[in-house]
Amino acid sequence: MRRLIYRSTASPGLDRVEMFRLVYQARVSNEARGLCGFLIQIEDRIFQVLEGKTWKLVATFENIRRDPRHFGVEVLDERCVDDAAFASWRMRYFDGRNIPRMLAQITDAAGGNVPPLVQHAILEFLGPELILPIMEPAAKTTPPAVPLRPEAALPSSPRPC
Repeated sequence: MRRLIYRSTASPGLDRVEMFRLVYQARVSNEARGLCGFLIQIEDRIFQVLEGKTWKLVATFENIRRDPRHFGVEVLDERCVDDAAFASWRMRYFDGRNIPRMLAQITDAAGGNVPPLVQHAILEFLGPELILPIMEPAAKTTPPAVPLRPEAALPSSPRPC
């Protein structure tokens, strides 16, 4: 089992209708391939966590990487994992309209225990401008201390998990 986290920038033509089409196609494809995960889109920024068997995940990610509906694909982390944290989601979509609800649903899907690297990547993607307003008033003056992320494995030649 492997987990891949990436971010990218939506192409100018990726409107709301096209994004819903993309998510639908991803759900159908992921169901057939046994993949799971979620996608967050905030304005033109895209963040995705994808989990599944190594070779199926790698093949799917190569298609994702070449998709013209986004560009600047950057792998944030890729590693072997024992189990999928988001196995119940073939492809859950969040548009960033309700960050606290989104974070609660991600936590619930992961059984109350979001993997630390996933949690860190989400917080980094959202940034302090979206995180600070939902934190307790005492914590608003200082951004949350988040450790530096470990180096991600390069996706070009994955080892079977």
